[in-house]
Amino acid sequence: MNWEAIGAIGEIIGALGVIITLLYLASQLRQNTRALGVTSIHSTTQVGNEIRALMASDPVVTELYYRGLRDPDSLDEIERERLRLILTNALWALWNAWAQSQLGGRESWTAQKHILIRMLSLPGGRAFWETGRGEFDPDFAAEVDRLIGFEAPR
Repeated sequence: MNWEAIGAIGEIIGALGVIITLLYLASQLRQNTRALGVTSIHSTTQVGNEIRALMASDPVVTELYYRGLRDPDSLDEIERERLRLILTNALWALWNAWAQSQLGGRESWTAQKHILIRMLSLPGGRAFWETGRGEFDPDFAAEVDRLIGFEAPR
């Protein structure tokens, strides 16, 4: 066997090594992408669960949320601020789900957007959105506007 043949065999082995390495890296990337997707869904649902747990465990918060969404004029100034904070937390969690959907995780947003529609279609939710929509990403705000049929002031 001459040196040229040995060199050619070495190049073939090197090329196979590169191909095997690339296949391994592609496999690892797919696994990492799946793991990030699961973590993303978990973080989004965890925030929603915390908000719902607070409302379910505290009748005062539940009553404030219920009454505030249906009859915001019945709230005093402090109650209106508490409702604003609750809705801001909820909308930030929903914004998170929407932002993740923009990166490819559509499942979470598809499920969560119905919560947003239900909440912001009520009078108190609508009033919150009219005054608070500027606190959110413009693209997210435009999506919310579209979902609830809100005409943003120009």
